[in-house]
Amino acid sequence: MLSWSNSKLEISRAVRSDRLGLADLHEISDLLLRTGLFCFRVASWSMSPALWKGDQLTVEPASPTSLRVGDVILFHQGSRLICHRVVAIDTAGPGTRIITKGDAATGCGEVSQPEQILGRVVAVTRRWPWARTSGWVGAQAIRTDLARERVIQLIAQRLQCLQGLRGYRRVMRRVLSHSFAFYHGVPEGRQWIRYQPISRGDDATLPTSHRDFHLLAKLGETCVGSLQGKAVPDGYRIDDLYVRVRCRGMGVGSQLLALATTVARRSGPPVLLASVEPANAAALDLFTKNGFCKTGVLRDNQVSLRRAL
Repeated sequence: MLSWSNSKLEISRAVRSDRLGLADLHEISDLLLRTGLFCFRVASWSMSPALWKGDQLTVEPASPTSLRVGDVILFHQGSRLICHRVVAIDTAGPGTRIITKGDAATGCGEVSQPEQILGRVVAVTRRWPWARTSGWVGAQAIRTDLARERVIQLIAQRLQCLQGLRGYRRVMRRVLSHSFAFYHGVPEGRQWIRYQPISRGDDATLPTSHRDFHLLAKLGETCVGSLQGKAVPDGYRIDDLYVRVRCRGMGVGSQLLALATTVARRSGPPVLLASVEPANAAALDLFTKNGFCKTGVLRDNQVSLRRAL
């Protein structure tokens, strides 16, 4: 049985494995302000030899005015987290500019604004402290890791080519159709408090009262899809349906809609409503394949859909 906080954490981890978004950066900022510390591991060799890939860093909040040349800071640039050393601080212009650069990097470095700074590194836990005494070991570790990254990148490119072949998703849908696990959560007040697994072949655990609900799909320990249903006077409205890109076309969305249909049949007027942007052809196709019909009404520049059960 999953709590909402644990499930939210798993969703955040899943999103970060695809691409770190600005929402996650705000969460990191909140964590720094609340606890005063934030720990993470180095993901590249750009700060070698001072920092190795895999070292754990501890960051504490730091105001831009307190930074000094030589400090190692954590900042965000676009949708990336970067940990580099401050090499210069420019106060000549209308605003302060902080210039940073990795110890192993070449070039001019990055220019950051004060609002991009998340904190200063105050402690380092070495991953392989015994290997730091030998320059040969460090060089071998870097070469081995870079070779591994090249192999992984090559495999990923081949897999992307494979995904473009006709029938790939159909085959994967058959292989993974029984591997997805589904959970449902019901709110109390304004908080999602608990998620319960939905038994295979048995939807007895689905809610029966006419109230909001949330469905979650997982593959192993990774959240791959979700559906949020809002109770309205004439049935339920699907406010949000999301499936991770790598799992689209494998039946996750259809199974979530099927479970939402069961909920609608069990409680309240048996009607499901949804709205989709006209340009989202894939979503329109998914809804129409699952029995939804266009009502011909555009609401907020979206196509209204309805399914009577």
